[in-house]
Amino acid sequence: MPGISETKNKRFILITFLLFWALYGSVTNLWNQYGYNLMHAGVEALAERGVFYLEGSPTPRFAQIEVAKPMPGYQTSTDVFRHHGHLYPIKQPGMFFLGAIVYKPLSLIGLRYVREYNLTSALVSWFTSGLIGAFLVTLLLWQGIIEGLGRKSALIVAMSIGLSSIFFPYSGVLHHDFLGGCFSYFAYYLLFGPEARKSSSPLRLLFGGFLAGFAFTTSALTFFFVIPFGIGVLSSRGMSSFRYFAEGYIAGLLPLLFYNTVCFGNPFLMSNAVAQDIYTHPSFVSFPKLFDKFIIYFISMRWGLWTFSPVLYFAAAGLVLRVTGAHKKSDGWVLLCAVIPVIFFILTIPSRGGAEFGPRYLLPAIPLLSVGLIPILKALDMKKHGMAMWHWILWAILGLSFCAGVTICFTGALRGSMYGMEVHPFLYRLEVGMGLSGIQETPGAFPLLYPIIFLLAAFFYYIPERFLWKDDLSLTDSIHESSRIVTN
Repeated sequence: MPGISETKNKRFILITFLLFWALYGSVTNLWNQYGYNLMHAGVEALAERGVFYLEGSPTPRFAQIEVAKPMPGYQTSTDVFRHHGHLYPIKQPGMFFLGAIVYKPLSLIGLRYVREYNLTSALVSWFTSGLIGAFLVTLLLWQGIIEGLGRKSALIVAMSIGLSSIFFPYSGVLHHDFLGGCFSYFAYYLLFGPEARKSSSPLRLLFGGFLAGFAFTTSALTFFFVIPFGIGVLSSRGMSSFRYFAEGYIAGLLPLLFYNTVCFGNPFLMSNAVAQDIYTHPSFVSFPKLFDKFIIYFISMRWGLWTFSPVLYFAAAGLVLRVTGAHKKSDGWVLLCAVIPVIFFILTIPSRGGAEFGPRYLLPAIPLLSVGLIPILKALDMKKHGMAMWHWILWAILGLSFCAGVTICFTGALRGSMYGMEVHPFLYRLEVGMGLSGIQETPGAFPLLYPIIFLLAAFFYYIPERFLWKDDLSLTDSIHESSRIVTN
């Protein structure tokens, strides 16, 4: 019957969303809730006291923030600063507004930070980052299916960001860069995704612009996305569509402008500028130093992205294919021009993220970068390209990268991401997790967990799709099949 495959795909999408949301909730841990207590302090200040400054909290864990030692020469620590007698976070306020929406109902039923910090902070993280992250993974799965991938290939694309990238360890954290990256992808999907190519409704453009603006309200690193998004809308749909996008973008900035006005007296004065936080300001960097930072971010075994998320290098190659290859899409240039400036920017700032699991300054760009995996999986489709040796080699390397990323990122998701790799290099953490090293810093090690995770990921990746489910038609194929049946 027509539409059966499409219905199965939608059911498959829903089940995937629920499983990812449940998984993100199950790995939400107290190491993260304690390490990122600053985020929750901002939520409590807004939801309970109606202010943006942090002092005056009755919660003991938040009171500790008030005695943070300032950096030499500044009235600031690495994350907070004093301004006109008040203590403010050096963060964009989007996550505070979002967290307050979740926390307020919880506080009304008795779940308050001051009473039940552990459970309350975990629930706020799960209903913000966990929920939004699971929705992003599911939407990327849906995009892969619409663009012609079979279920398994589309699921590999979704799992590559959802489990095999540093996106996963931050899914249990109320984190500005994580949320900013999610909102940026949602904006991209509304403005340039598969359905957007067939629709230019004002509401879609307004909401896409709003999400892009709110992404900047949440994470400053998403600023670089607005220019390619705006040029893409203007060049493909004209000035009238661009106007809707711009109006939505300004609406998304309103919470930030309000926050800056209330806190600093100027809607355009950002917290890091007021705090004189030189560590996040770009500066002139000589080529040797620029190259050294590039090595640290992308090549170093200790800190580089490939150590944590090797599958994303395939995604980068896929973005190039999306621009120039046989799988070229009109949104390819938008994605490429959004990701490259973020990479260049983080190479020019003194900070590289501090205590983190992987290069977290890349977090806002990872969802957009992951779209590149769709053309990669299409290019490696056995049904279309046969069994050529190069195909087998690339397919096998992608599989190993996928399985390694899942295993490594599980260590961050379970143990917490607020620990610098100088202290917890991933090989050490794997040794501890498997019981091969001492467990003084990581009690509760799981000797068999990580090998089992690797084997499960390998089983899923390498087993033929016909053993997983019967209907492996993509949504595009099912629609064509339905049309053929109706026509005949």
